[in-house]
Amino acid sequence: ALVKRIGHSAVQADVKELGMKSTNFLDADSYKTTPNDLAQFTAMLESRQLPISRASQDKLINAMRRNVYRQGIPAGSKGPVADKVGFLDALLHDAAIVYSPSGTYALAIMTDGSSWAEIAALTRKIEELRG
Repeated sequence: ALVKRIGHSAVQADVKELGMKSTNFLDADSYKTTPNDLAQFTAMLESRQLPISRASQDKLINAMRRNVYRQGIPAGSKGPVADKVGFLDALLHDAAIVYSPSGTYALAIMTDGSSWAEIAALTRKIEELRG
């Protein structure tokens, strides 16, 4: 939606300015990102470091907290989660701000041929390791 509104080159410039080195919006056939870039974005959002107003960042986090798809990271976390999922065919992705009892952290999981249950299980394992 953002690309349609402001164009490929503007979005590409913005992601590069944020330091997201592996994310591309050059044209509709080359959209790509990585879990690292998604986690970086969610961490910047949580710490209010995005170059948009605090009100806009708060609005985005609140929308992510109300996400109706809760079978991935939220299902595996012991704390509240603000997340954005993506799914198409066998691709299941979840990028989140996790408000865990052991501390807030950013988590992004991208899969191909996996399941929401496996994403939830991985989240549980990550939280166990975090202590």
